[in-house]
Amino acid sequence: MSGPAHPWVVGVDLGGTNLRVAVFRELAAAAAAARRAGAPLAQQPAAVVRRPVGDDRRLETIVARIADAVKEVLGQVGVSRVAVVPVGVGVAAMLADRKGTVANSPHLGWRNAAFGPALAGTLGPARPIGVYNDVNAVTYGEYGVGAGAGSRDMLCVFVGTGIGGGLVVNGALAEGATSCAGEIGHVKVTWGDDAARCNCGGRGCVEAYVGGSYVQARIRRELAAGARSLAVDLAGGEITAVNPGHVDAAAAEGDPWALGLWTELAPLFAVALGNAITLLNPDRVVLGGGLFGRTPTLRDQSLLALSLVTPPPLLDPVDIVMAALADDAGLVGSALLADAGVSLV
Repeated sequence: MSGPAHPWVVGVDLGGTNLRVAVFRELAAAAAAARRAGAPLAQQPAAVVRRPVGDDRRLETIVARIADAVKEVLGQVGVSRVAVVPVGVGVAAMLADRKGTVANSPHLGWRNAAFGPALAGTLGPARPIGVYNDVNAVTYGEYGVGAGAGSRDMLCVFVGTGIGGGLVVNGALAEGATSCAGEIGHVKVTWGDDAARCNCGGRGCVEAYVGGSYVQARIRRELAAGARSLAVDLAGGEITAVNPGHVDAAAAEGDPWALGLWTELAPLFAVALGNAITLLNPDRVVLGGGLFGRTPTLRDQSLLALSLVTPPPLLDPVDIVMAALADDAGLVGSALLADAGVSLV
């Protein structure tokens, strides 16, 4: 991606619970250095503001809260009100267009919300904004200065509460017609009336099987129905306290129920990821997210299954690595995208 590099740029991470706003100095130069080195390069923000999203999720309320946080974070570094500072916003939502219209955000309760235009009107012309799907922002952050540094064709997949993905093709973020490219969580891995129902409204999505909220619900449901597992002991004897990390530790110890569950789920994720690799032919796959971060046994089983479902000529050249930027990836990526002039309103 090409575009003007600004001395200062702001990244915003708008999730379902927290709002974070960070200002970076000379971020484009840091990304260029990471590309030359072909390795992650930690990039610390000059200032950060963190706030809860709050219970009032009306569009005008959230826009005012973001605008106030942007003003505060720029004030902390002494940036003039008239200085042009791009603002990139990563939002947990499916977008309808490149102007920042939110088609659907279950976390915020928005449908067909003119978020981008509203925020642009509030911030004013000195703060040109870009609105991006949150996982696209994470993807570009990892590509710019994280685990994707040095790659040209990268697939990023985050397995957390749900499953999200993003694509970099020939050095540019591939957003698709409505910024929904890379939505690997809604790739179908089974179908029919008995297929698991997904929050997207469909059935059989890989997210409905391997997404963290679905895995957690299944764990509690099966244990409450009488399944016996070491995972309960690891959680202090309370079924309601068992989480995927406990199940993963039990599976590593050879617990039959935990191993059976992971043996069922790992191939489903592998099929979705293997199909994406076959279709896209990336040189690097970056894996991250809260679920995979605490379930190394499930992750290892998934990668083993991946080798069985992906043609070797397509899989062998792929460097599969774990994400490097943790929670800062979305802030960095949204700031980099806005600095490059991508989809500015």
